[in-house]
Amino acid sequence: MTGGREPKLLPSFNGLTAPPVEPVDWLVEKLLARGAGTLLFGQPGVSKTVHVAHLVACLVLGRPFCHLKTTRRRLRVLYLDFDGSWEWNHDLFLAAFRGLGCEGLPENFHYYSPNTEACSPAEDTELKSLETLGPDLALTARELGIDLVVCDSLGQTMVGDTNNGQDVALALRVGLNGARKAGAAVLVIDHATKAAAGSGGVPTPMGSQQKRAWARVSVALEKEEGQGENVTRWSVDKSNAAPFEPFLTQAVFTNIGEQLNTLDLHFVGEAGPRSIGPERLDRGQEVQQRILTALEAGPLPRAQLGERGGTLDRALKALGDAGRIVKPARGLYALPDPTAPATPHQPLGSTAQERSPAPLPHTPTVPAEREEERLEELAW
Repeated sequence: MTGGREPKLLPSFNGLTAPPVEPVDWLVEKLLARGAGTLLFGQPGVSKTVHVAHLVACLVLGRPFCHLKTTRRRLRVLYLDFDGSWEWNHDLFLAAFRGLGCEGLPENFHYYSPNTEACSPAEDTELKSLETLGPDLALTARELGIDLVVCDSLGQTMVGDTNNGQDVALALRVGLNGARKAGAAVLVIDHATKAAAGSGGVPTPMGSQQKRAWARVSVALEKEEGQGENVTRWSVDKSNAAPFEPFLTQAVFTNIGEQLNTLDLHFVGEAGPRSIGPERLDRGQEVQQRILTALEAGPLPRAQLGERGGTLDRALKALGDAGRIVKPARGLYALPDPTAPATPHQPLGSTAQERSPAPLPHTPTVPAEREEERLEELAW
């Protein structure tokens, strides 16, 4: 007996009995594919829901999305709104459809939120989460012929810890793979790390990397500085197919009084090299100054200079490269001795004799300490 049941042969096939494979059915080329998962992530304030509302309206109405090749067939979309409710977001969806010339909501746009009484009556006290809704979602996708399921957002949808790989893998597999098997594309909205792209690289999603492992395509949204208001960069973080080149869009809103009336998303063009925005530069300079101020009282270990993260690592490296801080001993940082010769990384109070190589005593360290030292050396 294995796990309470009799073992059985896996339903495998060989080279002679392998079923034919259909070409990838792209709803939006290089972004959304039928039966596959896509992860769309970005910092708070980048208006992820706004961009997805326009994308959904394009697919429901059979309109092109930006410059990417899009199926012209009108699709059925199911929007799972765990972040908000219909009372909060119905104006946004109406504005997105109105921006494409459609007044009202088409019948092939489906909406569900556990925060909305029409979907979850007050007397229904059962906890609604991605882990528990998996079978219902799979059945809904099959019965309604859903082409795309949008999950907004992963952090609010799952019960488990988004930093725990097992919890994330379980939620995505149990909650969403049934809909994928039913033939729907699945788009998951998520958050990006705070230190994302600080050095000019593509940002990464927050929490466990099981999210990226599950997704066939992972796309980052970022505010594009210096390009005008509401301009956003789209760039591929990961793709199991040929990725699209980074491009820019601009969200355009029109109001009637204080009421949002229309939302449109304009394709601005291909994106050039990623710029480091002023707020990132200011943040780096702020951390550097904080380090220098803390070291005025004397040498300190890295753990007392701030929380771990890419911003602190980059600040330490920049200060070290400029000769503004030194390492007088392993695991310590300090300000240079103003009376010592101007030698890069000059230890405090050292002399030529003291700088002569000498065997270091062996000091056992616990694994956590070794990891801390490894991070310090990488940062240096």
